Amino acid sequence: MRCILPCLVFLGCLAAEAADLPVIHLEAKDPIKSDVRTACSARLTWPSGQGVDDPAPRSAQIKFRGASSQAYDKKSFAVKLDQATGWLGLAGNREWVLNAAFVDCSLMRHKLSYDLFRSLGTAAAPRFAAASRFVEVELNGKYHGVYLLMQPVDDLLVGFPPTAKSETVPGVIFKAVDHAANFGQPGHEGFEQRAPDPATKEVWAPLDELNRFVSQASDHDFFDLDNGIARRLDMDNAIDFHLLVLVTSNLDGITKNYNLVRPPATPAQTEPKFSFVPWDYDATFGRNWDGTRVDAKSWLSNRLFDRLLGHAEYQARYAKRWQELRTRQLTVANVTRLIDENIAALGEATLRNERRWKRIDYAHPGELTFTRDTLEMKRWVPERLTWLDAELSRRTKR
Repeated sequence: MRCILPCLVFLGCLAAEAADLPVIHLEAKDPIKSDVRTACSARLTWPSGQGVDDPAPRSAQIKFRGASSQAYDKKSFAVKLDQATGWLGLAGNREWVLNAAFVDCSLMRHKLSYDLFRSLGTAAAPRFAAASRFVEVELNGKYHGVYLLMQPVDDLLVGFPPTAKSETVPGVIFKAVDHAANFGQPGHEGFEQRAPDPATKEVWAPLDELNRFVSQASDHDFFDLDNGIARRLDMDNAIDFHLLVLVTSNLDGITKNYNLVRPPATPAQTEPKFSFVPWDYDATFGRNWDGTRVDAKSWLSNRLFDRLLGHAEYQARYAKRWQELRTRQLTVANVTRLIDENIAALGEATLRNERRWKRIDYAHPGELTFTRDTLEMKRWVPERLTWLDAELSRRTKR
């Protein structure tokens, strides 16, 4: 009886805690796999009095999501609903990602990075990145931890119009999946085509031409005002993307783990430009992909950005944009505010998540907690921004 009582008290405390976040309830009769989708149902409930439930189970399919992250005990999910649903104020979609953030003890690095990138855009020139909301997940009636409900990078997120059958140059989305996606050679090694569906139509020619041009064009041709890189690439977007990689120190996100998108050609826009959409930002803000610490003094680049920063005009554009953002979105106060807002939103759900997933066996067993990780993030941010002030000044000769 003495052994049983502490367990009963612990379970009673768990049940007594008020929920902080919406809960997504998943029911799957068959085992969830990574290579095929399994039939399931999904419904959403809110803590009492905090929102409108979506209590009717929605038919869906589910599978594990990710590559190396599938080795973690707490796995991410890809959920495909039978009908489009706009959960938690997000745009209605059938496809959703439930990101586990297993190595990221702060649970917020993805959300923090994507929200930051979107804040750099305007209505006329948006910066596309996944919108997201914190949720808790119950799987087959059992608590499964805190997750980040995210939009996938698809036609809907980047604002592509519905594909017309007559389109000869459709909108394209390419995902950089390994470090060969460094703009250092022609072809499309290191990329996967995500849109249009490659099983329906492969459209590699635009990416092949971009990689050929970046990797092989002479400096004269590369910076030509009429036919150079600015004709192929949204330069303002590219600068903001590179600055996001630098500010967050995404070591795994400059030669892989990003998306290149290009809208379809139209009569009004016969030569659409490529732009970047970020993805996979758990290895940021002082942590690497395996959870190990990263100092604040590392420069990140690839063939494309090396070439751009070798030209005086683009150096000036980089420097000007950096100086603008350092007075607004990229201040220590603003980034710290975003961190604190996420801490408040997560509430005591972080404790329930830590109870459910007690150890990070992959990186630092038993070492990190949510509180410790977020404190270290706050200490890392000002050091990183101060170092970048000096480094960008040196590299742009300001």
